[in-house]
Amino acid sequence: MTVSSIALNPMDAIACETEEAGALETAFDRCAAGVYRFIAVRVGDAHLADDMMQQVWLAANSAAGRVAPAELEFWLHGVARNLIRNHWRRQSQRPNHVPIHDADLAAVLSRRLVEEDLPDDVLRRREARDQLMLAITALDADAQEIVMARYFDDESHATLARRFGVSERAIEGRLYRARQALRAALLSK
Repeated sequence: MTVSSIALNPMDAIACETEEAGALETAFDRCAAGVYRFIAVRVGDAHLADDMMQQVWLAANSAAGRVAPAELEFWLHGVARNLIRNHWRRQSQRPNHVPIHDADLAAVLSRRLVEEDLPDDVLRRREARDQLMLAITALDADAQEIVMARYFDDESHATLARRFGVSERAIEGRLYRARQALRAALLSK
């Protein structure tokens, strides 16, 4: 069999494409939750985050042969960052005000802003929570998953060790490194 006959065999090309698609799907599934959190925290709308994840998946499919599976997570975060940037750029081009009819004017003037009703400590906690979520989404997918499972879902070290197939000591080390990264990210702001 010659090299040209291998390259021209359509069944070999289909098999190769199927293997690439399977590898891409596996790699995408591994880091999709982290990319979704990355998007959701920055846009603040679950429906918009779902739409953006579909766009990320389409971009990943179109670049299936060009992006190595080991680099996919970094590449997907870049795609997500560009989608978010484009979304906010489009939002800033729209007018900031909506014309208010006379009937609605009294209701708007009588309403106070929500922030005025909230005490300063609640606003500080909300801002700290938002900064923490931004820092968490900057971690890699595995670190995000461990932090979310341990501190938000209150899973034990033993449960996490079984889930990730490592020892409890390894989970403690991963959590320690994740906390150090979060601390550095929060102190740099």
